[in-house]
Order: sequence, then structure tokens, then C-alpha cells
Amino acid sequence: MLDVNTPLSKDSRHFLENLRLYLIANGKNTDEIEEIVEELGVHLLEAEGKDKSVEHIVGSSPKEYMEQISAEMPVDFKGYLKYIVMILFGAASYLVMDRALNGGIEFSFLELIGYPLAGLLSIVVYLISFRYLASHTLSMVRQSVLLFSLGIISIALFASVVILSGIYGTPFVKLENTGNVVALIAAISIFIILSLWSKTWISIIIPILLFGPGLMMDNTDYQESLKLVLSSLITMLGILLYCGITLKKLKRV
Repeated sequence: MLDVNTPLSKDSRHFLENLRLYLIANGKNTDEIEEIVEELGVHLLEAEGKDKSVEHIVGSSPKEYMEQISAEMPVDFKGYLKYIVMILFGAASYLVMDRALNGGIEFSFLELIGYPLAGLLSIVVYLISFRYLASHTLSMVRQSVLLFSLGIISIALFASVVILSGIYGTPFVKLENTGNVVALIAAISIFIILSLWSKTWISIIIPILLFGPGLMMDNTDYQESLKLVLSSLITMLGILLYCGITLKKLKRV
């Protein structure tokens, strides 16, 4: 992989980052993407050594260059499907754990159909948006607005399932004590598998930060309102601390 300390210009680095994002959003094989980025990085470095700009390698339209490279690469359907399945299983595990720890697992038929559909639609919207971000030059304000809009769309999709289920849904799956324990163990197992697969701790740390503070507060004598405030505060601070540590490590790579 191209060394992050390689003295490439800001424009070259920005283009390589956008190219990587564009190809990922188009479902290309990650190993092949890294090979192309590595090779192109070497060419850009050689060009800069001769006082030539990014345009000398990629032409006047980076978007067309990205589209050309993407068209020459086959879509990695197997890898694409694997990532989508893992994302959906991860999201489902969060939902199962939340229900198991807060009153028991109960789903309507509408929820069982609606949540996966909302998840798939969210993934499609994100991929299309990332492809657009990678191939267009946007100001920080426009990028922030787009990313904020993506979050709103995802929340709206899942909120719609919750609202519709509350109006039209009837219990379809309801687990008792033993079923809740089994489902909770299955959710934890999926988090561990995701962590081993991704070689990161994020799929284990995030659930701990989301559910751990609430469980700790339940064992205190504080008022319910204070429990909610303290658990939320601990969760937010924990996530911010984890993100800060992760970014600091990335800068050292």
C-alpha cells in the first residue's frame, strides 16, 4: 500500500481518496482497488517529481477517469453481498439486544419485513451519495448538508417502520425468558464474529457504550430522569473518546 507519508500533493491525495471511495461505492473488489490506487499513486508521485499536475495523469475530468476505471473492473457481487449481509446482521443484532435488555423481544410481521427493507434502502442511498461525493467537488458546507441529509433519510426510514408498526402491526414473534437469553447470546456472538471479521473492536465497543451505561444506572438508586441523563452522557463521552483515540491512531499509521 502507498505509504501515507509519501510526499504527494494535497490534490493527488484527495483524488486517490475519492477514487477509492468511488470504486468501493460501485462494488469493486477491495484488493483490486488498493492495487489500482497504489499504482496510480506511484504515477502521480513520478509526475509531481517532474512538476506535473494531477490532470497530466487523469485528464481534465477526474469524474470521467473514475468512470473509465470503474467500467474496466468487474463488480465483486460476492464481496458486495457479504458486506451487505454483515451490515444487516449487525444492525439486527443491535435491535435484538436493545429489545432483550428493555422489556423482551417482540416483533410484528411489518417490523420483520420493514427493518431489512429500510436497511437496504439506506445502504443504496448511502452508496449513491458516496459515489456522487467522490466524483464531484463540493464545499464543506454542501458535504455537511448532504451527509446530514443521509442521516435524516435513514432515521426517517426506520422511524416510518416504527410508526406504521405501532398503528397496523400486531405481535408476530414474541420470545419468553429463555428465548430472550438465547437471542441475546446470538446477538453478542454476531458482534464478536463481526469484530474478528473486520479485525477491529468497534462492533464490540459500540454495543458496550450503548447498553452498558444504562445497565449500570439500573443498579443505582438515582431517579429515573437522572439515570437517563447520566447514561446518555456516559455513552456520548465514551463514543467521542473512542473516535478520538481511533483518529489519533490513524494519524500515526
